[in-house]
Amino acid sequence: MKKKIHTTFKTLLFREIHGAIVDFRFWVVLVLCLSIIPLSFYVSVKDYSQRMSDYRQEVQTYRDMTQLYANMKAEGVHPPSPLSIFSRGMENKMPYKVITSRDGDYKIEYAKPDSKKDLLGAIDFGFIVTFVLSILAIVFTFNCISGDKEQGLLRAILANAVYRRQILMAKLLGNYLVFLLPFLLSMLLSLLVVQLSEMIPVFSADILPAILLMTGVSLVFLFALFNLGLWISALTANSALSINILLLIWIVLGLVVPKISPIISASVYPVESNSVFEAKKSLLRNNIMKEQRGEEEILYEQLRAQFMPETSGISDGWSEITKRYDEQVVPVYEKYNQRLITEIGRLTDDYTMRCNRQNNLARTITCLSPISIVNNLMAEFSGTGYSEADHFIQQAKQYQETVKQEIYDKFIVKQYYAKGSTMSNTKEVEGFDLKNASIPVLDNYKYLSLGVILQQNRMDIMLLCIYGLLFFVCAFISFLRFDVR
Repeated sequence: MKKKIHTTFKTLLFREIHGAIVDFRFWVVLVLCLSIIPLSFYVSVKDYSQRMSDYRQEVQTYRDMTQLYANMKAEGVHPPSPLSIFSRGMENKMPYKVITSRDGDYKIEYAKPDSKKDLLGAIDFGFIVTFVLSILAIVFTFNCISGDKEQGLLRAILANAVYRRQILMAKLLGNYLVFLLPFLLSMLLSLLVVQLSEMIPVFSADILPAILLMTGVSLVFLFALFNLGLWISALTANSALSINILLLIWIVLGLVVPKISPIISASVYPVESNSVFEAKKSLLRNNIMKEQRGEEEILYEQLRAQFMPETSGISDGWSEITKRYDEQVVPVYEKYNQRLITEIGRLTDDYTMRCNRQNNLARTITCLSPISIVNNLMAEFSGTGYSEADHFIQQAKQYQETVKQEIYDKFIVKQYYAKGSTMSNTKEVEGFDLKNASIPVLDNYKYLSLGVILQQNRMDIMLLCIYGLLFFVCAFISFLRFDVR
C-alpha cells in the first residue's frame, strides 16, 4: 500500500514538473533570470567599484589637505559594503561621515543621494527577489488548482485512488523545483561574474556565508509566495478571479504596507529631521559656552582689577593675573564642561530614543508583509540596513575618543576673555612630536559580524518561516474543502 502511494505521488510529481517545464511561463522565468540577475550584479559591481574609488579619493584628499593642530576637525568616512551589490538598502540615507571636534560634540553627516539614481531606483538582487520573482511566483501558481478545475483535470485525477494531500504536495514541489532551476542557475552565473571582476571575493570565508544566507532567505520567501498562490487558487472558482486577488494582495504587501508604515509611525511618534536636531544641539552648546565665557570674563576682570597691571608691556602684574586665572578657571571649566556633556548627552539620548521608537513602529508594521521582511533582511545582510547605521554611530563615538586621545589631549589650550578681546595660548604636551604624528583616519573599519546580524534579526527570519508555514496550512485546508465539480 505504501509503495502504491509512493508511486502515485511520484507520478503526480513528474506530471507537474513536466507540465511546468513545457509551459511558456517557465521559459519566461528562465530568460528573465538568466538575463536580469547577472546583468544586475554586473552593474552593481561597476557601481561598487566607482563608490570605492570615490571613498579612497575622499580619504586621500582628507589626508593630504588636513593639518594637525589643537582644534582640527578629523573626518572618518564610512566605506561602502562589498555586499551592497546584493542590496543597496538604505545606503542613500546612511550616515557616511563623522567629523570630530575638540569639545567632544562630534557631527554625523548623512549621505546625499544621487537624485537621478534615487528617482529610478536600483535594480539589485534584493529588488529582483522581492518584486520581480515574487510576481513571477504568483503568475506561476495562480491557476494550479482553479485552472485544473476549469479543465476538468482535478475531477479526473480524484476519480482514482489519489489523496488530495498528494495532489497538493505534487503541485507545490513540482512547480517550486522547476521555478528554482533558473533562479539558482542565474545565481551561480552571477557569482561567477562577480568573482571574475576581481573586485569582491564572493567565495571567501568572510562573504560566502552571508551570500548563502541571503539565498536561503530568498528560497524561504519564494516558498511562502508559492503557498500563497496555491491557497488563493484553492479558494477561488476560476483562474481570472485568482490572479486578480493575488495581484491585489501583492500590491498591498509590496507597495502599500512599505509606503504607509513610515507615514503611520511618523504620525504616531513625530520626530524632527536630523538637520533640525543638529541646529538644536548647536544652539544649546553655544548658549552654554556663552555662559562659560561670561563667567570666565568676570573672573579675569576681577583679577585684573585686583592686581591692576600696567596697560602695556610685560609686568609682574600680568604674570600674576595669568597665574591666578589658570588656577581659578579650572573649576569653572570643569563645571561647564560637565554641563555640556550632560545636557548634550541628554538631548542626544532623547532624540535617539524617539527615532528608535518611530523606526521600531515602522518595522513592526512592515512585519505584516513578507515582502518588506525580505527587503529588511537583504539590507541587513548586505551591511546597508538599520543595524549598520547604528553600528557606524557607535564607531563614530569611538573615533571621537581616539582623536581626543591622539590629538586633542596632546595640546594645552588656554583662553583669556576680557571685555572686547580674547587671548589664547596653545602649547604641546611635553613629549608629543607634532611633526611625526599621523593624521587620524577611520581605517580598518569592521562591519557587524554575521552572528550579530542573525541575533538582531532572528525574529524576522522566524516570522518569514511562519508566513510560509501559515500559507501552506491555509492552502492545505482550503484544498481539502475544495469543490472540484
